[in-house]
Amino acid sequence: MKLGAWALTISGLLLTTAVAAQEPPPPPAPAPAPRDVRLLDEVPNYAEILRHQWKGGVPADVTRAEQTSEYYGRLTDLGTTQEVSLTDCIGLTLKNNTDLQIQRLTPVAATADVRRAWAQFDPRAVGYVNRSRNAVPATTFLTAGASPTFFTSELDANAGLRKTLLSGGALSLDFTNQRVLTNPSIASPVVPKYVTTLGLSLNQPLLRNFGWRYALLVVEIAQNTEQAAYQQYAAGIANTIAQVERVYWNLALAIEAVHVQEQSLALAQELERQNEGKFNVGAMAQSSVLEAKSQVASREATLIQARNLAVRARDNLRAIINAREPDAPALMMISPLDKPAVPEYPIDLERSLSTALEQRPELIAARLTVHGAGLQRKVAENQLLPRLDFSGGIGVNGLSGTDQQVAFGTPPTQVPVNPAITGGYGRALELLPDGRFYSYGAGATIEIPIDNAQAKADYSKANISFEQSRLSLRQVEENVTLEIKQAVSNLQTDLKSIDATRIARELAAENLRNQQARYDVGLATTKDLLDFQDQLTQARFREIEALTRYNTDLAEMRRVEGSLLSARNVLIERVTPENAPWWASF
Repeated sequence: MKLGAWALTISGLLLTTAVAAQEPPPPPAPAPAPRDVRLLDEVPNYAEILRHQWKGGVPADVTRAEQTSEYYGRLTDLGTTQEVSLTDCIGLTLKNNTDLQIQRLTPVAATADVRRAWAQFDPRAVGYVNRSRNAVPATTFLTAGASPTFFTSELDANAGLRKTLLSGGALSLDFTNQRVLTNPSIASPVVPKYVTTLGLSLNQPLLRNFGWRYALLVVEIAQNTEQAAYQQYAAGIANTIAQVERVYWNLALAIEAVHVQEQSLALAQELERQNEGKFNVGAMAQSSVLEAKSQVASREATLIQARNLAVRARDNLRAIINAREPDAPALMMISPLDKPAVPEYPIDLERSLSTALEQRPELIAARLTVHGAGLQRKVAENQLLPRLDFSGGIGVNGLSGTDQQVAFGTPPTQVPVNPAITGGYGRALELLPDGRFYSYGAGATIEIPIDNAQAKADYSKANISFEQSRLSLRQVEENVTLEIKQAVSNLQTDLKSIDATRIARELAAENLRNQQARYDVGLATTKDLLDFQDQLTQARFREIEALTRYNTDLAEMRRVEGSLLSARNVLIERVTPENAPWWASF
């Protein structure tokens, strides 16, 4: 099975696995975006939210997820066995492995946190409508005229915009409208009365919650966390690829072990046939025949165990890859196409250490964690300051109403009303840009905690967290160094073991040929021949085991130094970086 090339878009990330092939691979068909790519933008509209709000139970997708898993029965041995290369196994795993699908959601959630951090700068439109009426006994004719009841009816309709600035200040633009209806009287000869205002106000912190781009610290922390999640995801992919290679070579070893045991059984069966022939002509004792039969039965039992181990190894690989058969519910039946070999690899401890310090995703993530903890400490440090906020505002006013021509005294004298305000609601709006009627104000508020115990405790906690992250980085560096030294030692040992086991296998084969010749002329016993057969069987298995161990350790070497993804042509890059929204530019 040759797949040629892989291209897969996942969770806001582009993951491309390029597979080297003998012939130029065809261009891959565009892969449909998995569900996790759309999770960032799959936000229900108001109609859907209201429908769910007044509907009992949970949505249908939750109900479906609660049902029996589709995985049941997928490990059954259905379909034909396909020979698959290691590269194609890696590509299938990257596409289908459930654990990777879960890990893909972590960077997506971190990207959502970045959007949430930018949301503090979102402009907000607000509105307010209120209707009220109040009736009380009148105190004098000045307030209620000739009526014994003084009533007030108010209608308020206000609108405004709110915006948090990069400086941390809160900017508000408010447009207020009020309609007041009361008893026409000397005190209030204008009924109804319309009052309008248009004002701009600012509340700006000057100490706490203030500083150079302080408001962006929350965004920077979220972006740092997103980068760390991305690196952890890359580390998860590398771990999965190393696991695939390990299980792939374990299956190859298990299959080769079956072949070795089959060869061993064939040798014992041939010896049994020869001994029976000699016994039938009286040239050999029956004990030699029984000894050969016993060995055949023993090797059959060993072969059964070897086949069972091969089945288990195949199931382990199928479960990791998690790829279905075409048009079938069962997972693919896989047989390794590649054979264990000794690819050239320069073993250099200093080079591997240098590569790991630059490329190991876990190290990069740990450094980002230290940076994020430093930002958190900076936030906590700012909270130690007292609060000093400047507040100011400016606005224009409008007023209008209908003159009720209220008279006062004897003879009656009409209460004069400013003719500039006579009119309806439109007149109040006309007065707003007039410029003669305005308001402004400015002030400051200071708050000094006496002990400031909470802020001090928060800073201490942030400082401790920073120190923990710094020590954790050092621990990761120590672990990486140890892993690389062990990986280098393992590879060096594996190369020596490959040479030694090859020589041992060649000598065991030569010894068996010599022993067979001696047996044919009666100079060796059946037990001697069986012992040399066992030695050859063990030598063959150890040679294959050394080869597969080298391939497994090579994958581990590349993983610990951070070069496994590049070695397997796996590229992970951002598709659409999260840019700042336009309203976060001021």
